[in-house]
Amino acid sequence: MSETSIQCPQCGWAFDVQALKNNACKKCDSALMVCSISYLEKFDKPAIQKYISTYSSRLKAVPDDKEALLAIGICYMRMSLHPLAERFLKQLIDSHPEDASGYYYRALNLLGGQRPKISNLKVIREIEQLILTSAQLDPANGRYEAILASIKYDYYGLNGMLVPAPAVEELVATAAAKAIDRLEFEQSFNFLRIPESPIVGKLFTGIGA
Repeated sequence: MSETSIQCPQCGWAFDVQALKNNACKKCDSALMVCSISYLEKFDKPAIQKYISTYSSRLKAVPDDKEALLAIGICYMRMSLHPLAERFLKQLIDSHPEDASGYYYRALNLLGGQRPKISNLKVIREIEQLILTSAQLDPANGRYEAILASIKYDYYGLNGMLVPAPAVEELVATAAAKAIDRLEFEQSFNFLRIPESPIVGKLFTGIGA
């Protein structure tokens, strides 16, 4: 497939070399590859389904395509189709174990659209391990410690349980010392259905305006 034959999933416009490099359609400004949950905030379900159709076709040609596996997993997460998201995110981890995003988004997806507080210990412990693995693979990104602090506070703290190491305060301090995409953090936080809490203020103070 030539670069100019790749079409925008939203408007059908052909991506040229520069558009592919920028990951943005020159006609409608939509991305070819969705790489974060925050990007889909402005899209409704029919638009997300267009992305899913595009990535499904791409995966038929190249089943272990890293970008397509991540993108379709995120799309299914946003559509609340968690079993389908699990399938592709697990495949991403199996095919590309060095990629931090697979572990991170699979961790978020494991909650199945429920807030951490009402989950169970087995699921929370698996989520912790997945996020810690992401942090090891992508040590400069503070989103992992930030979201893990939020999950631990909501599950352990609000349920009156002992918080296992690393402590929430330690995770917040580590996150604040790293780079964080604030919009991505906010969207991940909202996706987890965690209500406003003191931990958010601490994290945002660290992240900055």
